[in-house]
Formats: sequence, C-alpha cells, structure tokens
Amino acid sequence: MRYTKSPTMLMVAGLLAATLNSGCSEQTFSSSILNPFDFKMPFVPQKKPIRIGIVSQKVGLFDPSTWKIGEVGSPWTPLRLRLERQLDAPVQISPLKPFQVAAHLQSGRVDFAFLSAREFVDLSKEFGDLGSVIAVSDVLERQGLIVADAKSKIKTLADIPGHRFSFGPAGDPVLDTKTRETLKSNGVAIKSIKKELLPIPNTFQHHVSSAESAYEIAYGIGTHVGVIEKSDYLDYPESGGSFLLRTFGKDSFRVLAETDPVRVETIPEGPFIAAADTDEMLIQKVQAFLLEASEKNQSALKPMGLAGFVAPVGDVNSQLARLALAQPASKSGQPSGDSSIMKPQK
Repeated sequence: MRYTKSPTMLMVAGLLAATLNSGCSEQTFSSSILNPFDFKMPFVPQKKPIRIGIVSQKVGLFDPSTWKIGEVGSPWTPLRLRLERQLDAPVQISPLKPFQVAAHLQSGRVDFAFLSAREFVDLSKEFGDLGSVIAVSDVLERQGLIVADAKSKIKTLADIPGHRFSFGPAGDPVLDTKTRETLKSNGVAIKSIKKELLPIPNTFQHHVSSAESAYEIAYGIGTHVGVIEKSDYLDYPESGGSFLLRTFGKDSFRVLAETDPVRVETIPEGPFIAAADTDEMLIQKVQAFLLEASEKNQSALKPMGLAGFVAPVGDVNSQLARLALAQPASKSGQPSGDSSIMKPQK
C-alpha cells in the first residue's frame, strides 16, 4: 500500500526542522522584523515592547501631510530608534486621543505617555491620577541668521539692496516670513533685492533648506547674502568648511542680523508620565535619557520640535496647572455621553 504525506504533516515537519535548526541561539530583538501591528510571531525572538502614547493635535510638525516618509517619516521615529538603542529593547510610540492615554496609563497598556500640560490637567480632573511625572518638555524655538559670504563686500544690512538674497523655503515662518520682516524693519525694502533671471524670471531666490541656502551663500555664484538657521550655524566648527563635502565653518560667513525667534508648532510643553506599574529601573533609564537628550540626543528631539526635557521639581501639579493656563483647550476627541465608561476597571 502506497503511503503519501498530507500537506499538514509536511508543514509540521518543516516547522519542527526550523525549530531544531535554531538550536539554543541567543534570543535578541531585531528591528529588521516588520511587525507594525505587534502580532505574536512564532519562532521569532522578541522582547516585550516598551509602549509610549503621545497626544498631538495633528498640526505643525505633527500634521501627517508634512511628513517626509523617505527621510524621517513620523516625527517621533528618530526618538523611538534612539530609545531602542539606549534601552536595548523594542519601543512602540503611538499617537492616541487624550482619553485613550488616560485609560491606557491606568490599565498599564502603555508604560509611558507624553502630552501637553493642558491635556494633563484636563485628564487628571476627569480620570484622577495618571502616574508619575518624570520630565517636562521644553518646546524648540527657531531663529534665523542673515549672513553674507565672509569674502564678500557685504558688511551690513545696508549693503544688501541691489544684490540677490538667498531665502529658505517659500512661506517658511523663519527663513522667509521673519526674514522679510527683519529686512524691512532695518530699512531694506524687499523690492530693492535683486530678482532672479533663472529658472523663473522676476522671482526671489528660494531654497529647500537652510543647508542649501548656506551652500549658495558660501560657494555659489552671484548670491553672497541670505538667511540660514541659527541652530545650524551654532553647530558649525569655527573653521574648516569644504566645497566638495558641502560643509561650513563659522568663518565662512559674516553675521549681519538675526530674526525674531519663532516657537515650533508641536506638542506644547507638558509632562512625560510613567504609569504606576512601570518597572522602576526602566523609569530611571528613560528619565536619564530624556534629561540628557538636549545635549546628547538633540537630533532625536528636533524632528518633534523639542529643545529638551527638564526634571520636575517642587509641586509639579501646580506648575503644570500654571503652564496649562497659557495653552489652548485640548480637543479630547472623546465620544459624547458618560466618560466614566472609558475608565479601566482596576
């Protein structure tokens, strides 16, 4: 009698073989495994993810239409990746509605949460204790520097009329709008700036970024003055710029003026909260990371529009209440009806 193997038996045999081949190899988390919905994946080594909920109003940096998927993607991606390396564990950051953050903090579904002071105050009144405040955010301010090529004859703002000027992206609040205001308030009429012939005749010169504007000013032909981000300039070394490497030194430029600062439109200042049942050692590691981030991990904070985090001191709830007064009312996104039904059962 001839015996044939069923497809089910073949599948089981294959899985057993894969298990035996894996042996007793060390199990480590691999970020190369694509599993956005956190499905349980058999035979795939993984650690329990650290979950962070954030509340944003989907404006400014958190407006999905502005995200450059090919570069950074969502604004919290750099922070997530840096935390994963720091903690040696997978990290999941999820945008949630305010009432979801409250419920998940109290149920332990998330380990941490980040939201504005106004939302924290509103949710605390409605849901009670949300957890421990381990840090408070500081929103980033942008500022532009109007600079000239250090080798040019442009030494003051009064020398700009009749020259081409390198602006940043059209409509940018700092590298375009505030720059025009600064020029006009210092007696430089916008119509006195030389217009372009190419690629679009009779237009002003705009660039996609501060770096491109800096390159045009330092190494381009025919444009010797313009605006760059002050934060970029402060990161330049004192000297050592390179045309081929597209790098700059502070000595590549002559600073003529600076624009007024502009607050980045992001999540307003507020608390980073640890849930009541989050492991204490993990809390200490995350808190240390946040408090050092302004110096050691600024590149992870900048995409979120944050300058850093500060340690909570004194009566934190009272301080957050005062901070909340200067912030707009939160849009809770909560369904109509009795909100008590959203509270988790303890």
